[in-house]
Amino acid sequence: MFGQRPIMRSLLPDSMDVYVPDGSGGFAGPVRVSRVRFDEEQSASDDAHRSADAGKGTVFVDAVLSDGAFEIPAGSRIEIGGRSYYVVKVRRRCGKWGRVHHWEVEVS
Repeated sequence: MFGQRPIMRSLLPDSMDVYVPDGSGGFAGPVRVSRVRFDEEQSASDDAHRSADAGKGTVFVDAVLSDGAFEIPAGSRIEIGGRSYYVVKVRRRCGKWGRVHHWEVEVS
């Protein structure tokens, strides 16, 4: 019996550059990860000078199909879709036998 199938390629249209904290207050990188999916969110802001926040979202990284995939640590910075975000939280989603199926990377 086989494990879970990877996320379909057609659902992974984006690429991102990842900058991991280097331990001295800066960032190392970039590391390119392609075949990811970015689901962006934006909400209204109660700030009188802005009508919306800067945006946030979730990046889906498939353990098999995403080229360059790795577990991105919280506190990293990514560039995707022409914008820069900070990694707030990373959820590892495992399939059968405890193998990582994909990561859900929350960015803000």
